[in-house]
Amino acid sequence: MKRLTTLLLSAALIMGVVSNTYAVDFKAKGYWSYSYEIATNNKFANTKAGASNDDAFSAGTRLRLQLDTIASEALSGTVYFEIGDIYYGQASKKDLPTGGALGADGSIVELKRAYIDWLMPNTDFKLRMGIQGMSLPLFASSGNFVLDDDAAGIVASKPINDNVAVTAMWARLLNDNPLVADAKFTKYLDGKTYNRDEADNDAMDFFGLLMPMKFDGLRLTPWAGMLAMGDGVARSPSKDYSEYFVSTSRKKFQEGMGVYTGTGKAPMLQEYGGGETYTWWGGLSAKLSKYDPLLIAFDFMYGSKLGNGSTQNLKYMKDNGDTKNLPANYGGLDASRYDRKGWFASLLAEYAFDWGKPGIFGWYSSGDDDNLKNGSERMPAVSGNWEYTHTGFKGTLASGAYDGLFAYQPIGLWGVALQVTDVSFIKDLKNSLKILYMRGTNSADMPKKVAESQYRLGLDVEGISPTGAIGSYLTTNDWAMEVNLDSEYKIYDNLKLVMETSYLYVDFDKDTWSYNAPNGTSYGRLWAQRPDNPNIFKVGLNFHYTF
Repeated sequence: MKRLTTLLLSAALIMGVVSNTYAVDFKAKGYWSYSYEIATNNKFANTKAGASNDDAFSAGTRLRLQLDTIASEALSGTVYFEIGDIYYGQASKKDLPTGGALGADGSIVELKRAYIDWLMPNTDFKLRMGIQGMSLPLFASSGNFVLDDDAAGIVASKPINDNVAVTAMWARLLNDNPLVADAKFTKYLDGKTYNRDEADNDAMDFFGLLMPMKFDGLRLTPWAGMLAMGDGVARSPSKDYSEYFVSTSRKKFQEGMGVYTGTGKAPMLQEYGGGETYTWWGGLSAKLSKYDPLLIAFDFMYGSKLGNGSTQNLKYMKDNGDTKNLPANYGGLDASRYDRKGWFASLLAEYAFDWGKPGIFGWYSSGDDDNLKNGSERMPAVSGNWEYTHTGFKGTLASGAYDGLFAYQPIGLWGVALQVTDVSFIKDLKNSLKILYMRGTNSADMPKKVAESQYRLGLDVEGISPTGAIGSYLTTNDWAMEVNLDSEYKIYDNLKLVMETSYLYVDFDKDTWSYNAPNGTSYGRLWAQRPDNPNIFKVGLNFHYTF
């Protein structure tokens, strides 16, 4: 009887718990990716300046798992995990075990996204709240480099009618990441004492407004964005430029928002000026399919960042927090030195045949002039990977290491490409070919201007270059090309094999990237950090299982 009583009480307890829960449907999806790649000159480095390349062969894997909990058509939740990238033989990364070496057992499960979707009752007003993918439109190519990344925030959308909708977004990209107030650095550039408790010192917020429109054979999406940065958003000034200021997207942010002022290494946020900084963007993306099988896609973006800093008469702040007097003939570092504004436009035209889609793609992005005192003429960008090619840029399907070796963004460049995609003469096999030529839009005088500024300031000229990632900064005298040949074979409905083959060549003008100092010292590619080998070959085999 005692056992029966215990059983009945347990059942009652369980039923009571169940009665307070709600039924939901669970759906899981994701993918496994396995990549095996061979690349020459895989760091695109200047080995003569002491840099080194990694192993020519890389093997890696990545797993992404998305779990959806669906309560109704009006309410659902999503959690998205990522394991990897795991490189075979790698024991740890950033002091964390990755599980790729002998013995495995890594601590590498990452939370990529976590959000809920819900409709406001009795309306068609939809909200997505939490960590999510936030992206701005880009129709002619993919991967909007202004913003296409995971972030914590809220996205709200509402249809106006059958043709027009409105989407608004807010994301807090950084917070509680202030400058370090230690014994060496306790003040901002404008002389104000650092105060960790000031709420507006250490936050970075992005606001966006999109209006997607769909008509018969035409899609249009005008959009606008604003980035507000507090004066305390930065990494520790005691750290060198090479140190992380945030754990992810560091280089993309530095390349996209920094300007080269000639005061040292590429400036971070504390060098933007003493006050809050605001950046504005506006854009339009369009896709015309009315004349199918002809497709035309177009993108335009303009952005402007104002330095908003106080005039620094004859003084500037170095990366390590030291204050240095400028030469009397140099001039003050006023706010305009930290401005950055520019534009980007791209166009794609392709025609669909039964056997494939031949097309032409081109873009132009404004570049720097030869004046260091007026900031940068390259369009500002926050965080995103441009995905047109898979070696020079970030358009690979692989989980390996040899992508984005040239740049993350097409800023300060123009290019034109011939392409043919989805070529298929054999069942379950598709091929694509891209031939890309590009050239810089930055003034050819900029490298010498930078070197001259460094010399006049009494700083080390060696190793200083007007660029974030090595190789990404081309002048009007420099050019590059990339050829991609990709093949995709469907092994099963859920398993495909992709072979990526590419060749990248970058030609840096010898005279442009040299400088003869007044003291007689000559600087060449070692000074400019230009790669001594301009060629990159890559072949990769990528297996993708999706479910």
